Amino acid sequence: MSQKINNRKDILLLLLYSPGYSDSANEPISGRTRLIKMLFLFKKEAIKKFKKNTSINEDNFYEFFAWNFGPFSKDVYDDLTFFENIDFVTRSDSESYTSPEDAAEFFEWVSQSDSDFEINEVSVDEYKEEIFSLTQKGVDFSRGLFDGLSGEQKSLLKAFKARINKASLRAVLQYVYENYEQYTEKSKIKDDILGG
Repeated sequence: MSQKINNRKDILLLLLYSPGYSDSANEPISGRTRLIKMLFLFKKEAIKKFKKNTSINEDNFYEFFAWNFGPFSKDVYDDLTFFENIDFVTRSDSESYTSPEDAAEFFEWVSQSDSDFEINEVSVDEYKEEIFSLTQKGVDFSRGLFDGLSGEQKSLLKAFKARINKASLRAVLQYVYENYEQYTEKSKIKDDILGG
């Protein structure tokens, strides 16, 4: 059964559900920073083409602001926590290399958040990059959202997700920093990312 896309949480689920470069549904997204920048770029570059026959637009999507590691939205983390609590989203530790940017952004977020999360003296060096994917319950729900999309919307999601998931995190950050400079004014890593 298809469902109408009517809020930002639907887009988060669709990006998690959509195939990407692997051509498989529920292709995981590796890292909080990648996921944040993916949603940011979706708002800036894809939403205008995607929004036909949906209730989603730039005004009711995630709000991003310039932060220590480029564009950021605390609402993304809140929505991920919501979906974890209702068993739609799961996160697991990656076995691959964790970027310093992802670890630093995570610890900065925890230090600024109202959440009950405790770091328990885990250092940036010990932080494991997280992989986000849908549970079976999340897949079942999100499939209904995906099935309601036009062929053009499905193709857009797949190409968009493939582009972001396949690129290195550094390449994604460089693209964001070079194209959306106003969101990098508070960045602690701007010179490093831009090679300055």
